[in-house]
Amino acid sequence: MNKEAEFNTKDIIEVNQKTIEHLIKCAVESPRKRYRLCLHHSPDLLVNEMVIVGNRDTYIHPHRHPKGKDESYYVIQGEMTVFIFDDSGKVVQRIEMGEHDSGKTFLYRLSSNLWHLPIPLTEWVVYHEVFTGPFQKERDVEYASWAPSETDPVAVVEYMKKLLKTRP
Repeated sequence: MNKEAEFNTKDIIEVNQKTIEHLIKCAVESPRKRYRLCLHHSPDLLVNEMVIVGNRDTYIHPHRHPKGKDESYYVIQGEMTVFIFDDSGKVVQRIEMGEHDSGKTFLYRLSSNLWHLPIPLTEWVVYHEVFTGPFQKERDVEYASWAPSETDPVAVVEYMKKLLKTRP
C-alpha cells in the first residue's frame, strides 16, 4: 500500500461511512494529509475512479490535463472550492462545492485542458473523482509554473490565503 493511495482488488466494492472513516484515518497518517481509494484495479483502464480525502491544509499544485482527459468531482462529504485559471494564473472561475443538501454545486466536470485546483474548506472533504484513463502521471499532469511548489510550505500558505480571497 502506498502512503497516499490504495487500489481496489475486488470485483465488487462498496463505499460506506466505515470506508470514509478508514480513508480519513489513512489521510491523517499520510505526509500530505490526503489519501485516495482507487476504485479501479489499474491506472491502465479507460476509466479511473477514486474516492479522495483531503484535509483543509491540503495543497494540490494547480495543474491541467491534456485534451481528451476529462475529469469530474462529486462531493460526498464536506466542502471545497475548485479554482479554474487562465494560462497566466489568473482565476477565471471559482466553483463552490458541497454535499448534495448544501445548496452548493455538488458535481462538476472539466472537459478541457484548463488549469485547476481543488482546495478543501472543511477539516476533511471527501469526493469522488472520475478521470479518463489510462493514467500516466508524467504524460497526464502538467503542473503550473506560476504557482508555488508543494516543497515551499510558506509560499503555499500565502498562495492559498490569497486564492481564497479571490473573486473572478
